[in-house]
Amino acid sequence: MTTTVPSSVPQSVQGKIIEAQVKVSVDATRPLPLVCALYAVESAEGVWFCAYYGANRSVFDFLPQKGAVLEERDLGIAFRTKKFIPKEQYLQAQWEEFKKENFMAYGGHGE
Repeated sequence: MTTTVPSSVPQSVQGKIIEAQVKVSVDATRPLPLVCALYAVESAEGVWFCAYYGANRSVFDFLPQKGAVLEERDLGIAFRTKKFIPKEQYLQAQWEEFKKENFMAYGGHGE
């Protein structure tokens, strides 16, 4: 797991999902599909970028979507990557870069 979070900020992600990219990919040579879920979550302190990867079908239908309120400790999944951006430093271009760097699917990395 990769985490980039200042110690002055709560370490658990909480807030409203302002951006989400959730994709399921399949590969005939692998027994299970892979889900990649990338989130931008706005909190009072700033914006969290989070990435989840998994092959557990039981969670696919329950992954949070854009507009939902997210509380990491109640989510039931673990983010592989978390990055915090203070509110005054957040730019949409950072979200686009995070997606390029963290999107994963069978057959490739990135879009």
